[in-house]
Amino acid sequence: MWNSLCDNDILDFALLWEPLGGPAPRDVTAAFAIDINEYERRLAAAVGFQVSQLRKGGASREFVYGLSAISALDRNPLRVGDI
Repeated sequence: MWNSLCDNDILDFALLWEPLGGPAPRDVTAAFAIDINEYERRLAAAVGFQVSQLRKGGASREFVYGLSAISALDRNPLRVGDI
């Protein structure tokens, strides 16, 4: 069961749906009992936070994995020289 109060659940949900083009509004409502606008707002905030944490990281395996997983959801992706 997904927890609408947990941004990590929202990130996990988004990562699961990303290869399929993202979730439909009805899937978001069924999973979290929130509308698509609230989901997108929460997702953008969670992604922004995670990317800011990744930018503080180094070249560890966790950094590389995190960057590859989260960057697909970031509206302002990292560019060469940002790290």
